[in-house]
Amino acid sequence: MADPTIQKGITYAERETGEMKLDLYVPERENPPLVVYVHGGGWIAETRSNIPDPEQYAAEWGCAIASVSYRLQEAPEGAAVEEMYDPANPTPRGTFPDHFVDVKAGIRWLRAHADEYGYDADQIAAWGSSAGGHLALLAGVVDDVTDLGDAFADEVEKTVAPDESGAVQAVVSWYGAADFRLVEDESEGAQESEGLIPLLLGGPQSEHPERWAQASPVTHVTPESPPALLMHGRKDEVVDVEHSHRFFDALEEAGVDAVFYELHDLNHVWVESVEDIESERVAMDLLAADPTHAQSVYEATHVEDGGSPEPLFVDLPPAGPEAVRRFLERTIE
Repeated sequence: MADPTIQKGITYAERETGEMKLDLYVPERENPPLVVYVHGGGWIAETRSNIPDPEQYAAEWGCAIASVSYRLQEAPEGAAVEEMYDPANPTPRGTFPDHFVDVKAGIRWLRAHADEYGYDADQIAAWGSSAGGHLALLAGVVDDVTDLGDAFADEVEKTVAPDESGAVQAVVSWYGAADFRLVEDESEGAQESEGLIPLLLGGPQSEHPERWAQASPVTHVTPESPPALLMHGRKDEVVDVEHSHRFFDALEEAGVDAVFYELHDLNHVWVESVEDIESERVAMDLLAADPTHAQSVYEATHVEDGGSPEPLFVDLPPAGPEAVRRFLERTIE
């Protein structure tokens, strides 16, 4: 299996706080589809290098993979997120919806430069983990930044490849946040304005209900939303598994094909305890190491009048790289 062509540090946007960059891995295959990876880190930490082995999976899946940087959340002095904020992180910073604006800008830029780098501009999937899962889901259900909603209408602008589409044809989410309104109960007994989500969305839900709703991917699901593959640990203590349940239910109700793997004994980043979390870079290895993990799989397959069912999977492989490969093969090949 030939190694993919690798190009790192490609600038896709110039922002006031610095250059936004992406890394690109293109397999030896004519016009492969493209997977855009969005890293996790609570919207405030990590970099685009926080990705499960893109060189390996670009080759094995036959997909180009682009890992994109996006502006990370700025944290004012004294904010209750000091343990996550790394002032040495070189990624430019901003405030929401800058994160989403950058992900969509990256998608449009990649679409505009497809011929130059050698992949299919018409077949793009977004894949993200945790905070990146939230941004990937949002990228799937919101065609472009100008459609995000009235609560953010004055804060979004398309300056990168504005004539290109920011839409994607499929979404993969690992333990992504899908409905911020679920967070309300988690803040009981604490100052409502403290914590990462209020920082991200400019204040508590009681003061900004529209922002909390419109930043939630689940509120944007329509029958035109792309198919989705969701994977989430039932014991996730960082992003409750209910996020993925709600998103799957919304897709099913809208008539959108989806598969949802709920892994019974796993926590965030596919560990058994949050104390064991290291990096997304090893997440796929952890998931693939034991394919016998107890898991429930929910599948929504929709049939047009007079048609025949065409499920996303003919059979259901265990959660892991093979399931992702088959989903991408079914949706963006």
